[in-house]
Amino acid sequence: MMAAIGLYSCDNSITDNAGSGNMEFSINIPDQGAKSAQDSISASFHILISVVDQDSNAVFTDKMIPLYTFGTGFVSENIEIRSGQYFLTKFMVINTAGEVIYASPLAGSPLAYLVNRPLPLRFNIEPGGVTRVIPEVLVVGDQPPSQFGYLNFGIQIVKPLDFWVVAVLDPGDLMPPIVMTTARLIVYAPDGWHYSFKLEPYPNHLVIRGGYGIYTFILEKEGYQPQKMQFSASELRATTKDNPLVLKIPYGSAIHKLVLQPGPEDGKDAMVSNLEPEKNFGDHRYFEATFLSEPILTVMRSNRSLIQFDLGSLPKSATIRKVVLRLTYDIPIPFDSSYVLNTQPSSGIAWYGGVLQQIVEPWDEHKVTWNTQPKTIEYNQVYIAPFIRNVNFIEVDVTRIFVPPVNTDQVVYPNHGMLFRLWPYDRFPGFRFASSDYQLASSTVKMWPALTIYYTLP
Repeated sequence: MMAAIGLYSCDNSITDNAGSGNMEFSINIPDQGAKSAQDSISASFHILISVVDQDSNAVFTDKMIPLYTFGTGFVSENIEIRSGQYFLTKFMVINTAGEVIYASPLAGSPLAYLVNRPLPLRFNIEPGGVTRVIPEVLVVGDQPPSQFGYLNFGIQIVKPLDFWVVAVLDPGDLMPPIVMTTARLIVYAPDGWHYSFKLEPYPNHLVIRGGYGIYTFILEKEGYQPQKMQFSASELRATTKDNPLVLKIPYGSAIHKLVLQPGPEDGKDAMVSNLEPEKNFGDHRYFEATFLSEPILTVMRSNRSLIQFDLGSLPKSATIRKVVLRLTYDIPIPFDSSYVLNTQPSSGIAWYGGVLQQIVEPWDEHKVTWNTQPKTIEYNQVYIAPFIRNVNFIEVDVTRIFVPPVNTDQVVYPNHGMLFRLWPYDRFPGFRFASSDYQLASSTVKMWPALTIYYTLP
């Protein structure tokens, strides 16, 4: 059961350090918590605190403050302190036997993740006022001091909840027996508290923040879809090392990968140019979107490129989860950094770069020209910002072109590949990557455009 120790913190900055104020601790332990706490002592509790000022100078170091029984809770004497800003750096509740009953963890300590606000905790003292602070404490039990950090007024006791859990790959009825596996588990409480755990392939003993009726689990494993589930606190408490909570990852949720990287014989890509609008460039060695000067004619040439991958090897029952296009260049096109004004086109600020647009009409690699460019759509286009990298490739997430976002007019557009062009108009020098016709050395297969499709099967 969580026991609340009421504390409040003044967060307003104090600019006038003249005068003094008081700080006060009050601890309220409701229901059985109060009775068990009072039964454990015959006279009183003490609080052990340490406080520093905003310049990290010690104000109180391991100061003992007595607590007195008051109804179902406890109150401390007021402590006078000069007005200003301070930080609580240690907080422990000690009984008459010298045992530490509760402690507040320090930020970065092993148990800090169990509380919302680990120490140090900031508070302000106002002239003539009484400040009450609210740290959260944990039941110490058998934990060593190294697990905690301490201080503050008024506290909220957070009782940890421990349980046993194991992740397994579940083959269903048609596969071999289930297998324990590694995974990542994120536990969420209803108020937003959460923490991530790495699960090993055997029963794992985990400790989470207690006091909630229901917890939400997100189970993640590379190569599989995330699994979401909910469990009650009573279900978690009922687990043991020999009978752990079993979290299943269905084999059917496995994410498969298909890599398409055709060469000159099978690749379908072409370039079109505004200076030769009737000419076909089906065997052009570059996949480019450029706006560069033409040396002979001393005019600007605008080039665009088209590409389409054959998805015939993708299972018909596949559900596409992610699609990544990898593009490689031999020599990057120099560009003026003044064009790189903003990488978020939707912000309304001037932006120059390139886009990949979905082609919605059939086209022929060896017939398409500038004047016969197929139609494209813009609503699911993918932006490519100018870049400087220490590698000669980029990977672009083009999932929205193959699995378009919700279309308001409910029109289902056919997919006939992608058009690569500059955006919003021809001004930026552009990009020049290798096409499927690029041939320079025996290792050029690594230069051709590659499409990686991640998918799941029923």
